[in-house]
Amino acid sequence: MLLKLCIVCGVLAQLLNTVFACTCSWGASDERRFCDASYAFRAVVEEEIPQTPEIPEWARDNPDVDPNNFIYFYKYKVKVEEVFKKPPSVDVSGTIIVQTPRMPGMCILTLPVGNEVLLTGFGDGNPSWNTNACSWVRSWDKVTSASQMMLRKGVESIDCSAIAPPRWGG
Repeated sequence: MLLKLCIVCGVLAQLLNTVFACTCSWGASDERRFCDASYAFRAVVEEEIPQTPEIPEWARDNPDVDPNNFIYFYKYKVKVEEVFKKPPSVDVSGTIIVQTPRMPGMCILTLPVGNEVLLTGFGDGNPSWNTNACSWVRSWDKVTSASQMMLRKGVESIDCSAIAPPRWGG
């Protein structure tokens, strides 16, 4: 019986082709998340940009298929107020596009429209900046004054090699 169950699960995994799982570091400090990020901004989330589903041909004429299942990311217009960290030679000013995963297995994250937030994540803005639930994303009014001071001093003020690496899992 167990062998049959394993075979069925293996066949289903092959049919689904891709399996997503959110895996964040346990106990990673804010400093560690800052060190691991390619960017850190204080920004205002201006609006969510509506997305059009990319429906595969096999699902287009199926009335049982929900088109929203084919939108994989949220996209937001975000006005950058302050830059703490960014990739070299990348201009970060004004309004940018930030993309977050929409699926739980990809570490889903929604941003609060109209709120000022701390955003960290990865990417170089081409075509968008990326973040997820594993990054250091927090309402700016919840960022402690000590963390704000650390952010403003920048990555040079932190010895990232001395900060314990995270434990993975999740």
